[in-house]
Amino acid sequence: MKKTNKDYIRNTDFKIYQDDEMFCINTDTVLLGEFLDFRKGLNVLDIGTNNGALLLYASIREPLSLCGIDIFDEAISLASLNLKENNVKATLKCVRVQDFKHDPFDIIITNPPFFENNNPRLNEYKRTAMFEKELNINELFTAFKRLLKDNGYAYVIYPTQRFSEFYGKCLEYKYNIQIMKMVYDKNKNESTRFLCRLKRGPMTKTRVLKPIIVDGDNFYDLSK
Repeated sequence: MKKTNKDYIRNTDFKIYQDDEMFCINTDTVLLGEFLDFRKGLNVLDIGTNNGALLLYASIREPLSLCGIDIFDEAISLASLNLKENNVKATLKCVRVQDFKHDPFDIIITNPPFFENNNPRLNEYKRTAMFEKELNINELFTAFKRLLKDNGYAYVIYPTQRFSEFYGKCLEYKYNIQIMKMVYDKNKNESTRFLCRLKRGPMTKTRVLKPIIVDGDNFYDLSK
């Protein structure tokens, strides 16, 4: 494992080691981490935990327990180091979510792979983090159905251009988009990402909050 210098996680006191060969914290990580909003005392699962950044964000909410899974031993080792360095306790498992067996959780967090076409120029770590070979959208929703309590929530970030497909899966698997927030790049005319909170049950009214504008390293959340 190749460690870089410690980096700060935006708007927190957490410091985190990152591995240049693996998928590092990016805008999507921060957007999802800052979107989390749930009451304390819940059980939380992070699917594709990588370096543990989203578990650190979730720890701010004072959960009862944290669990992170990833298919790479190297990612689990890095997450373990970062959690220990920040005095956060979590259970970490090296396992595919398709094979993960556990009682259902109150909260699931995931920044899943969502690009459909592969890129052979990237190493295995980054291809797995970005492309759907190891986890496609059907498998993701199957995991929600199996690992999320009926009254639990899933927090997800996904490309806006695939919203219709995502919405279709919500209908198919009977998940309601309770809250959604669009993300815009300042230099683009169209939304690039959306953040959402899902809950099991028929589709009802969805709250679409004011968007976030991303300008380089600066985020402007118009709902705040």
